[in-house]
Amino acid sequence: MSKSIRIAIAEDHDLMRQGLVSLLDAEEHISVVFDVENGARLFDELKKKKVDVVLLDLEMPVLNGHQALKILSTRYPEIAVIVVSMHYSDGFISESIAAGAKGFLPKNCDIDKVVDAIYAVKEQGYYFDDKISKALLNRIMNNEAPKNKFSQDLLTSREHQIVELVCSGKTNKEIASLLCLSVRTVEVHRNTINKKTNTKNIASLVTYAIKNGLYSV
Repeated sequence: MSKSIRIAIAEDHDLMRQGLVSLLDAEEHISVVFDVENGARLFDELKKKKVDVVLLDLEMPVLNGHQALKILSTRYPEIAVIVVSMHYSDGFISESIAAGAKGFLPKNCDIDKVVDAIYAVKEQGYYFDDKISKALLNRIMNNEAPKNKFSQDLLTSREHQIVELVCSGKTNKEIASLLCLSVRTVEVHRNTINKKTNTKNIASLVTYAIKNGLYSV
């Protein structure tokens, strides 16, 4: 990767924010463009500076992360948002993903996981792990959504395989390697899957897959 990924950090705890800045600036292909302590300042800076990824705390003064996430999803859809929160519960995760977050991390995770998430949302458009899958599953189960046999028959066996691998967090490159396909072929399959299931992103596809019995956690 020749071009640096431009990062903004919105976190009200000074020590946490400064630690992230220091650790991420040490990464060769990551550049922290700015860091702020609340959502209002985040949008002030975004008017002047471009970023690719925002690391967003949910609990901030002035304009909190929940409000900021909704605005980011509407006004800055090109920016990938990774929520970083001390609240690592299914409810917080599923609500954040539904509101437009491309990834979710607990504040006590190590820096390697933060870096992995940044690269993932930039290169793949999302950072998805088993915890997020379980959160979406619990949300669907609480809504008592029935499984749809028609949806299972809608996809070919190959497409079903790819859905399962996507839901488990595999990248296109990893899927291609596992199924002995080219990356381009995987991309074509995924486009077809999205059209058949009327889904537009990884979060909606996983929700669809769990709801219709195509994937279980």
